[in-house]
Amino acid sequence: MEIGISQINVALPSFFISTKELAKKRGIDPSYSEKGIGVFENRILFKEKLEDLAQRALKKIKTNDVERFFVATESDPDASKPLGVKILSLVSQTKIPFQLKFACLAGLEAILLACEYVFSSNKPAVVLMIDRSFYSSENPKAELTQGACAIALRIEKNPKILSFKFQNPGQYAYDLDDFKVPFYFFPFPEVNGELTKPVYLICLRNAFEDWKKKERGIKNAVDYFDFFVMHTPFPKIVEWASAIFWRHEEEKHHLGLETCIKKPSLFEIYKKEIDKVRQNENFKNFFQKKVMPGLKYNPYVGNSYTCSIFVSLLGALEKAKRGQKIALAGYGSGAGAIFLETKVKNNFKSDIETQLKKGKRVSINDYEKWRKKFSAGLKKI
Repeated sequence: MEIGISQINVALPSFFISTKELAKKRGIDPSYSEKGIGVFENRILFKEKLEDLAQRALKKIKTNDVERFFVATESDPDASKPLGVKILSLVSQTKIPFQLKFACLAGLEAILLACEYVFSSNKPAVVLMIDRSFYSSENPKAELTQGACAIALRIEKNPKILSFKFQNPGQYAYDLDDFKVPFYFFPFPEVNGELTKPVYLICLRNAFEDWKKKERGIKNAVDYFDFFVMHTPFPKIVEWASAIFWRHEEEKHHLGLETCIKKPSLFEIYKKEIDKVRQNENFKNFFQKKVMPGLKYNPYVGNSYTCSIFVSLLGALEKAKRGQKIALAGYGSGAGAIFLETKVKNNFKSDIETQLKKGKRVSINDYEKWRKKFSAGLKKI
């Protein structure tokens, strides 16, 4: 029995800011936003609420025959009442939401649980990812990665868009505090920028290796998969991860990432090794053909946490053909990763591009005023 996605609907905020303008305001070289992290625009909840996005995302998904809703988010301000209850009530649902939390990884966790539910019950399920990233202006480089999004998926047997090989995912967990949102610091995260980059790369690599051990017949995953889609906190880190992966598969060479965990400041030295790989013509061809399609929209959304990998998936699905394989590599701070094999059932194009084109730019002055109100409002919850 094949199980996977038959419907996808995405909802973006209607407003955005220019990362170049924000960088200039924060005293950062304006070119850093595009060349350093690869983010051009940040979608923000200006005049909108997170629940509004969720309601829009669910609106076009068939739910009348659904008994099980899975919600993935790290933007819930309440440690007790799940945000999913409020969201489902907005679409006249009285079903109990099964809400998951593992930073940005929870979306893929929800997918796995939904697939298991469909497999055992023979009934469809809905998965909703809903998040906004919001950083202190005292951490301006993180602030430049902000974003928001909601994505709803209908999971069922005989899927129309994408099937999951869900029973043998690669997985890896590593107990580290590279990113957290403690109550005393809410609504802003505490981010260890030096640590989170190597942890992201190590977890993805080890989840991939775990998957490969289970799939013993696959000699070279570069050739096996047609597309690679990864969690995208910012597009440049996906290029680094791709370089590590490509070198590992093509040259069988392990780089010393573990050293960077013990001493995160060494990552900049380590990154020079990655940059050498990025100049290899064979790597460039691989990246352009198999990774870049999944980075089409993220630069104009920002980091939408649980939604991020699925924003990337939308780009890959536009290029993919029936029968092609897409690798999904998800990451969540704290930390953990999942590597999942999928197969395209049909080419699919969402309306995300239309939503992006209809976006309205917010001036940095208005953004600053909104930040104060938004932050104060969250703290009152």
